Amino acid sequence: MFDWLRRGCSGLLRAFFHKLCRTLNIRSDAVSAQGFTKIGNAINSKLVNASQKIKIASASAKADCVDIPAALAEIAKRAHQTILPNFSHHALTTALNKRELINFTSTPEGVALPHAICDEIAPSDSGVVILTLLRPILWGSHQVQIVVGLLGSTSEPWRQVRNLARIARVCSQDNMRQQLIACADDAALLNLFDKECNNDA
Repeated sequence: MFDWLRRGCSGLLRAFFHKLCRTLNIRSDAVSAQGFTKIGNAINSKLVNASQKIKIASASAKADCVDIPAALAEIAKRAHQTILPNFSHHALTTALNKRELINFTSTPEGVALPHAICDEIAPSDSGVVILTLLRPILWGSHQVQIVVGLLGSTSEPWRQVRNLARIARVCSQDNMRQQLIACADDAALLNLFDKECNNDA
């Protein structure tokens, strides 16, 4: 998926836009209603360089998750504790698992991008949780050591597309993935990821 971000021609950017919509399991016409189709040729800059920051809600360095359910449960727990106190840990875990059952969101680069896009999440509560794992786990057909959970509202699907584009830009860089994995504690991981995701904001 990261290869879509490395190419500059407008046709591939439009294809990337529709691929993101399919990955996020949202209708492209719903996103088009927010105005992205008419700026198709500039979609990369509009997504990656958007002025509104991504809210990095929580980070866990060297999380000891043995499988996908454990990683999703950790994301749900941290999201509940930080940005979604009114959305139960169980409900968040269920939403994340339900999406992964449709299609695994892992990439060949060793990053997973699970997400829960729900009516119950207010736009102002949208955010991201990042985990680096103590050891890689099999996620679909790829070994994964970085997991970025996106929590967002169905009323603003364009925000999730934009957030995913910015996160993918960061995680597509081999040296940045290595720096994220090397972070020794939660604060260092959160600070690095926030800086890299929001350095254009």
